[in-house]
Amino acid sequence: MQSSLRIQKVSIKAESLEGNMLGDSTSRDIALISHNFDDESPVLIGLAGFFGSGVSFLNRSYSSQDFISTLEKICLAEPETSFMIALPDSMTSFFGNQYLNTPAVGNYEDFIVKDVAGYIENKFGKRKVGVFGKSSGGFGAYNLTIRNPTLFSGFVDVSGDSAFEYCYLRDFPDSIAAFRRDGIELFLENFRKSPTHKPTDLRAMGIAAMTAFYSPSMTEDGKLDLPFDITTGLIDYKVWNRWLKFDPARSVKSHIEALRNKKIILQVGSHDEFSINIGMQSMHEALKSGGIDHEYREYDEGHFSIEYLYEYSLPKLISYLHKVK
Repeated sequence: MQSSLRIQKVSIKAESLEGNMLGDSTSRDIALISHNFDDESPVLIGLAGFFGSGVSFLNRSYSSQDFISTLEKICLAEPETSFMIALPDSMTSFFGNQYLNTPAVGNYEDFIVKDVAGYIENKFGKRKVGVFGKSSGGFGAYNLTIRNPTLFSGFVDVSGDSAFEYCYLRDFPDSIAAFRRDGIELFLENFRKSPTHKPTDLRAMGIAAMTAFYSPSMTEDGKLDLPFDITTGLIDYKVWNRWLKFDPARSVKSHIEALRNKKIILQVGSHDEFSINIGMQSMHEALKSGGIDHEYREYDEGHFSIEYLYEYSLPKLISYLHKVK
């Protein structure tokens, strides 16, 4: 069956990324997926999970329901629905993104809210905008909304990083071993050169990247303040507390008013391999205590191959954006 989706690619000059420490390109592609797009259609910005980018949403799967198949099912069920989805290239030399501004990586919050959203407004006019993502993308969707509440009218967070002590600490031992072996700079150099990676090294790269976003050195450009002592292996609580300031399970209580009168959908698997269900349950309780209207849905799933969850949440976000003033 021929798809009713229109997919095109545009390239933009990301001024927010000029001069980034890693020398990553400022020329960025955005995949645009539209259906019945007209003057009233809202735009959703989709944020990829770690080790992924905008084009990852376009990957076809033959073992599970992929993102494009999910959109096609949405359009088949609601043929009159109209929307555009913008999927920006957010890849970095740390192999992923948390969608924050950081001197160690670049201004990726600004990239989304100024370069990507700015392109959309300049090209298609001012519209209602929502944001969604899974894993690191879900973390980004939440954080971008609380920090830019006038831009985003709602978000979908699928298994977004939260309750950091559960989702990150488990990767510290492999990271300590890798950084002891090579030192962090040589580890990063070798990882970037290698055509393949062991699971232990993937975990170490993830922690290196989180360090670059949450605790870049405050004294040396391009350096990282690790949340543990490489020699002793013990947690450096001064640095770890810097990480916790970004934890949605903790920060949500301080951003209740920024989340009022928005469409909020939280989705997570009850068997999440990173125990993210614990953090998202905590977010749910905080939102409920703060009187924030939202949906929290937990599924008999893990962390991976759950793009089909968008079949429930994206139509609700799109419908809300059509109605909100």
